Amino acid sequence: MEDINSQIITLTNRGGMKIQLTDFGATWLSCILPLKSGARDVLLGAPSLSALSQQQVYLGATVGRFANRIAHGKFTLEGEEFTLTINQAPNCLHGGIDNFSYRQWKIEKKNQNEVLFSLLSPDGDQGFPGDLQVFVGYCLTDDNRVTITYTSQTNKHSPVSLTNHSYFNLAGENSTRTCLEHDLQLYAPQFLPLTAEGLPTGEWRKTTGTHFDFSQRRRIGRDFLQDDEQRRVGGYDHPLILDTEKTDGQSIIASLFSPDDDVRLDIATTMPSMQLYSGNYLQGTRGKSHEYANYFGIAMETQFLPDGPNHPEWDQRYRGIQQANKTYHNSTSYQFHF
Repeated sequence: MEDINSQIITLTNRGGMKIQLTDFGATWLSCILPLKSGARDVLLGAPSLSALSQQQVYLGATVGRFANRIAHGKFTLEGEEFTLTINQAPNCLHGGIDNFSYRQWKIEKKNQNEVLFSLLSPDGDQGFPGDLQVFVGYCLTDDNRVTITYTSQTNKHSPVSLTNHSYFNLAGENSTRTCLEHDLQLYAPQFLPLTAEGLPTGEWRKTTGTHFDFSQRRRIGRDFLQDDEQRRVGGYDHPLILDTEKTDGQSIIASLFSPDDDVRLDIATTMPSMQLYSGNYLQGTRGKSHEYANYFGIAMETQFLPDGPNHPEWDQRYRGIQQANKTYHNSTSYQFHF
């Protein structure tokens, strides 16, 4: 992990909404909404940049080269086997030991409403093939929307799946309410069952009739830990296959509602899946205002499917394999209503 010598960038809009970011991990640090009842930070975060470098739950970080898990830190591409660094034995999680969350990114440009970060990951970085150039942009608009854009290009075929690992608590980072007291509506017709290690079994299962069906607005805690799927990994920590008709970057794919119904978060994305994670292992994490407990925040990580490189039977749109010398663009936006 690098020494922290990072900048904090503040973006503001005309309505008084403010977000803070840092070039360490291209991390989203805070999201402050100007409610009538007062300013409310709805993003979990570390109490300092030094603490940010020590935490291991990816608070607000840009995750890469490959979000989520790759089984046993190995995959085969075009007949060649690649071995990655192992940071959640026996698997590679979120890109390996020295993943993008712990890197010093370059600030390419910034103004009052947007900032653009860049990172060059060399061939062989954490075991991945190809020189990879990545740009991650954050833009705050006057309609209280935060849009994160991802642009990437590699000179060899390589797995690439970038996401943001923010945890939201719409009641406030300093509240006592948990993510289980939030309501969620989510358009995802299928989910991936997991092993106890959090790896996909390979099966795709319909959400209809299961505790993973959020097609109608529903309390997250209502059916919490009520099935073997959740109990196996301590709660929700599952890949959801998003409705393909809604992954155009404009349509609302998910809505999160605060416990008192005074804040709503709408998410739109171009990514094909979302990891729904109920903060099952937040216990003991130092936060801005207090030490976090399990389930205090929820992460909704838009991404390609975990372990995609090891599942050639899946459709290419889900596997996260980038072709050499082709530029890829994706985006996810978070619009707050209050």
